Amino acid sequence: MNYYDINLKKFVDYFKNGIKQKEDKTLGVELEHFIVKENMESVDYYEEHGVRYILEKLSPFFDEKVYKDGNLIGLSKNKSNISLEPASQLEISIGPFIKVADILEEYSYFLLNITPILKELNYKIVYSGYQPKSKVDNLNLIPKKRYEYMLDYFSSVGNHGKNMMKGSASTQVSVDYFSEEDFKNKFRLANIFSPLISLMTDNTFIFEGEEYKKNCIRVEIWNDVDKDRSMVVKDALNKDFGFEDYAKYILDAPAILIEDEQGNSIYTKDKKIKDIYKNKEITKKDIEHLISMFFPDVRLKNYVEIRMADCMPMYYALSYAAIIKGIFYNEETIKYFLDKFSFVRNEDVIKAKEEIIQNGYEAKVYGFYASDIIMEMIEIAKENLHEEEKESVDLFYQLAKNKLTLKMKKERGE
Repeated sequence: MNYYDINLKKFVDYFKNGIKQKEDKTLGVELEHFIVKENMESVDYYEEHGVRYILEKLSPFFDEKVYKDGNLIGLSKNKSNISLEPASQLEISIGPFIKVADILEEYSYFLLNITPILKELNYKIVYSGYQPKSKVDNLNLIPKKRYEYMLDYFSSVGNHGKNMMKGSASTQVSVDYFSEEDFKNKFRLANIFSPLISLMTDNTFIFEGEEYKKNCIRVEIWNDVDKDRSMVVKDALNKDFGFEDYAKYILDAPAILIEDEQGNSIYTKDKKIKDIYKNKEITKKDIEHLISMFFPDVRLKNYVEIRMADCMPMYYALSYAAIIKGIFYNEETIKYFLDKFSFVRNEDVIKAKEEIIQNGYEAKVYGFYASDIIMEMIEIAKENLHEEEKESVDLFYQLAKNKLTLKMKKERGE
């Protein structure tokens, strides 16, 4: 029996089951935070009044506690979930919602309840793409075997796996797809935009306790984590890339780890997924776990997850989410940008990332100034939104306009 073809079809069917009705047009937002002390050092999971303690104090405001090996690692309720990243970065996942205002309402509930807890402890939330002071070698992993195995594996395939896991924080926005063709278009455009999204949301000025003088440190980090599961998916822009191609991308790569029926992690290191499952059918639970072990700029689940933005304060995160909504839920806009950048291939995105790291808003990206593309993205997105959502876009509009003004002044020698 050819289990590769069977399992390939199971992945494809899983992605097909993610197809939504056009009237849905929902957004999901995930925002990772750093919880720090007065001296800006990261709060540890294990310490007396650490992140575990914060979760316990926050738990009455959520419906369910999430445990792993007897340790509290998350909280959940209907439209938002709290989870922990490897070094206790606190993540809230919100949605899916149709209205950006509903995301704000859910986040405000979280903030209303966690703020008194942090104030009592003299802690605070930091919104940044990287740890504001603590160095990753001094940070402990939370009690989750998965993260121990990942850290060990990444040390053998790149140089910045520990920085990604323990030092970074992001804002992720998810959009629905309405057909495989719609997925292809959104996936392609999101990958083309990935360097520009990294730049417009760049909110990182410190790396390992030192001032970072270039741009988009998280891009540099992700470029050196694992070529099999980070950056732009291989060949995503080099051909007509659909569900089956994404499924092969996963099956043909190492798993790092799998989970048994009880949810225990089993370290498989560099053994490829297709070899692990060469004699058995993959389950839905397996598929969902394996998808979660890949971290490209744009990820396919039952939705398209756009992952390149730094952690930002909520009003900026909502402004960014509104821009994503205004672009990715308008077919004419998607077609316009895909036509404009029809020549872009994987190697062009790689080059664009190098440019924005060195030159920021003055970078030339796909033959245009990065600042000009970003302004166009924002202006078009705003036109596509309802009146009550247009205002939220203005935060990024003003930010990009200020950057563009600085660039023009520099060109004129002012």
